[in-house]
Amino acid sequence: MAWSDVLKAVIPIIVAALAWLLGQVSSANERLVKIESAMPALITKEGVPTDSPISAGKRMDMKEELNREINDLHVRVMLLEQKSK
Repeated sequence: MAWSDVLKAVIPIIVAALAWLLGQVSSANERLVKIESAMPALITKEGVPTDSPISAGKRMDMKEELNREINDLHVRVMLLEQKSK
């Protein structure tokens, strides 16, 4: 068997492998674009982070809880001041 025969046998396999590889890269790119489009934009084009809906809701709940605690502490301080007079 001569080298030309080996090349004739191997070249179609290499071409098929390259075609398959290009198809896989294209498929991976399509999946990546689909995933990126489904994700919320968490960073603006200027590089400023934005809130996701989940973290914004948690932050709002935490702020309300802190406001309740601060109000409670103000009431306690006011009562202690009145008691000490």
